[in-house]
Amino acid sequence: MSTGEKTRARLLLVESDPWDAGLIQEALDELEERPHENLLGRPVELFHAETIEEAVVSASAETYDLILLDLATGGASGLHPYLRLRDLAPSTPFVILTVREEESLALTAMREGAAGYLLKEDLDCLPLARTLRAAFEHQQALMAREEMPGVDDLTGLTSRAGFLYLGEMVRRLSSRWGKTARLSIIALTGYGRMTDVFGAQARDMALIETGEMLRELFPDADLLARVGAEQFAALSLGPPAAPEPIQARTIRWVEQRIGRQTATPPLEYATSELILQDSDDSLADLLRAPLRQVASMQK
Repeated sequence: MSTGEKTRARLLLVESDPWDAGLIQEALDELEERPHENLLGRPVELFHAETIEEAVVSASAETYDLILLDLATGGASGLHPYLRLRDLAPSTPFVILTVREEESLALTAMREGAAGYLLKEDLDCLPLARTLRAAFEHQQALMAREEMPGVDDLTGLTSRAGFLYLGEMVRRLSSRWGKTARLSIIALTGYGRMTDVFGAQARDMALIETGEMLRELFPDADLLARVGAEQFAALSLGPPAAPEPIQARTIRWVEQRIGRQTATPPLEYATSELILQDSDDSLADLLRAPLRQVASMQK
């Protein structure tokens, strides 16, 4: 392979109709002749199974970047062919080939995880290119999301797992560069009572507000995370100490953002800060100490 040449995507076509299979091959050949337009995003190598059984054997033995499946291959009906092949290749994106009368079945397959569908009435190089490229990009986005450190769905901050992984990297960099690494921990007190007294929606809003506070109090932090049900953390590399304690800053933020505590539920916090170079404990252990402090406050 020459330098800069893209790896060919392996595409398995499951189609018993030789006419439709020929149209797909012709469309791919035409796309191959127009590389300057980059319609597919990458070149494709086509493999063809004429029956579901051939596809099962092939999917069991080989890895494909995409499977283009006619649900009616070999006289089959319903979603069974898709579900059978999906179980063999759960990480492979599927595009369903169908006719307009069976479009609802293709939509059902998408609800079951298929990446897209293409009507045979629209079988031409441009619709095929758009559908396949969308499926490739959808799969790449899913893979990137799985590989990246987790994100907390509620606040949009880094998750605990992501914080522990990336935080240790920041810690090593601080030692290598001779810079101070400051860990700030903020815990929303009264969290356990919020659902019972104010309801789940009010509790979630309190957590979202806390995430916003973290972003505003630590705009230059290297890592912001929700590290527990009620616990948040900021990790900053090389900053000078703030002119006032973190507890005073949180109180002032609440008063400026929400006003004096007449709202429900009240936002109250326990806080702590430390320099990582002053401790040999792991980040996980350092996060536990403030939790014990909060637990004692709530008794």
